[in-house]
Amino acid sequence: MITNKKKSSLILLSLMLVLSACGGSDTATEEVAEVVVEEESLDSPATTAAPAAEPDGLKVGIVLGALGDLSFMDSAKRGYDKAVADLGIQGDYVETEPSERAAAIQNFLADGKEMIITVGFSEAEITKEAAVANPDVQFAIVDMVITADNGDLLPNVSNLIFKEHEGSFEVGYIAGKLSKTGHVAFMGGMDVPIIRKFQTGWEEGARYANPDIKLCDGYAGSWGDPAKGKEIALSCFEQGADIIFAAGGSTGNGAYEAAAETGNFAVGVDSNQDFMQPGTMITSMMKNVDFAVYSAIKNRTEAGMVVSEIASYGSAENGVGPTWLVDGSSLFADEGPADMAAQVAALTEEVKEVRAKIVSGEIVVTDVTAGG
Repeated sequence: MITNKKKSSLILLSLMLVLSACGGSDTATEEVAEVVVEEESLDSPATTAAPAAEPDGLKVGIVLGALGDLSFMDSAKRGYDKAVADLGIQGDYVETEPSERAAAIQNFLADGKEMIITVGFSEAEITKEAAVANPDVQFAIVDMVITADNGDLLPNVSNLIFKEHEGSFEVGYIAGKLSKTGHVAFMGGMDVPIIRKFQTGWEEGARYANPDIKLCDGYAGSWGDPAKGKEIALSCFEQGADIIFAAGGSTGNGAYEAAAETGNFAVGVDSNQDFMQPGTMITSMMKNVDFAVYSAIKNRTEAGMVVSEIASYGSAENGVGPTWLVDGSSLFADEGPADMAAQVAALTEEVKEVRAKIVSGEIVVTDVTAGG
């Protein structure tokens, strides 16, 4: 079911009453009614004044999946919220099931949105179709590059992508250094190429830290099945792993619970999830979707016209990587076991050196989605 965050029907009713009383235009907006009700008393002479001009901020809509994952979708929403707060845009969002997203785009177009943002590689086809049909509307998509049939970039699409493999290498290095059993695990949501990027980077980073590291992995087949995530984590812990990296939306929450319950450790994903299980969460592989969404809206606002771009965020841009580097936080240093927490400061410096080698090209992390 589409949940569209709109103003209440009471405001709409107030608008109808005000317009009926003063003969206002039937094109007046909901915001006009809100100003009349809140800033003027209903018996004030100002009540019969002409409706205020419609705000001229960019009209933006973002199509989201299920919120509350404390990870990927919530990060996208944070970027949109910041744009609403900072950039003076007229924002609107919908929280939808996958089958409803094409309709959500069309609803935004019918509503006169000048920019529409979709989140996730799976939305590429419907985003491309809408962008081609509406060349004067700005589109943006997270985790995908959309091209025309001839391979050229579409002139009205911002493609927001990430080098997840690089950030995953960095947290894998941390895990390889901190693991007491020499055995780490990975839990994925859906078995798709972008999640394989996380896994490959994680495993290469762990091996870089400890060439003899053992690995365990499992895929839940869902972005929203914490029970399955917990099952996979428990299985890996029983096999000897003591740190698990979960890249699976809210499915990963089950893996974190399993780590806490068994006295093992975890690494979060996409957002800073360190607070979820303090003392258990070593760090999180942040993926700054919020910054990418905010920047895309800002770029379109400043350009004053549709733009075409590929915005790629990796270690060099501080767009991915452990919380220790990306936002400078380390709750684990305060909440983790004393022997492990004591290593955080020195290990942070090591990870900085690893990052510098990635940026310089001395370390080349495998990107399983790269052509050739």
